[in-house]
Amino acid sequence: MANETLAAEVLKNTVPDDKVRDEKETAPRARRRSTATRMPAAERRRQILDVAIETFARSGYHDTSMNAIAREAGVTKPVLYQHFASKHELFELLLAETGDHLMRAIETASHEETPRERVEAGFRAFFHFFEDQPSAFTVLYGSGLATEPEFRRVVRRVRDTFAEHLTGLVGNRNHDEALALAAGINGLSEGMIRHWMHEGRTRPADEMAALAARLAWGGVESLI
Repeated sequence: MANETLAAEVLKNTVPDDKVRDEKETAPRARRRSTATRMPAAERRRQILDVAIETFARSGYHDTSMNAIAREAGVTKPVLYQHFASKHELFELLLAETGDHLMRAIETASHEETPRERVEAGFRAFFHFFEDQPSAFTVLYGSGLATEPEFRRVVRRVRDTFAEHLTGLVGNRNHDEALALAAGINGLSEGMIRHWMHEGRTRPADEMAALAARLAWGGVESLI
């Protein structure tokens, strides 16, 4: 994985856009202002990000306003805008951060001795990541991304980073061919996670990971 995380790259290259539409505030200003002063800036920023991912997952990107996020976080809009210049910036950072966390979980789990064990461990980490954080799935794979080129680029970088990670599992091949094969495994994992999430996660994550690993390994094994 590249030294610079996706989230760090987004922060470096963010260009604020126009403020999004607001909704009428319903939480008392005095209470929210008091709440906003009790937390250090870094903790407040983290809290807003955690609230925002749940709000975006529940309502979608286009139907979520900065006002709604501020209300859920218990802060005033000026406090929210101190941390994030726009809804676009906030969502783009969430996408990149979610991708970073997913890749870190997969890479941490993929230190087994044999290629097959690494494939199985990677799929377990993949399914458990979204089992523990279903909102991350909605944000990373949501249909609302199609209308925003910047969002598509972030998700593409997540997929490309995952594909680069997989190239080490497909044998002694040139890099371009290994990437093409890794993209196939990547597509398999995305298709299976979509099915699993849409079916309400009725199967255990470990069972889904084992199924995905068996299917993936059947192809990888014939190439190594």
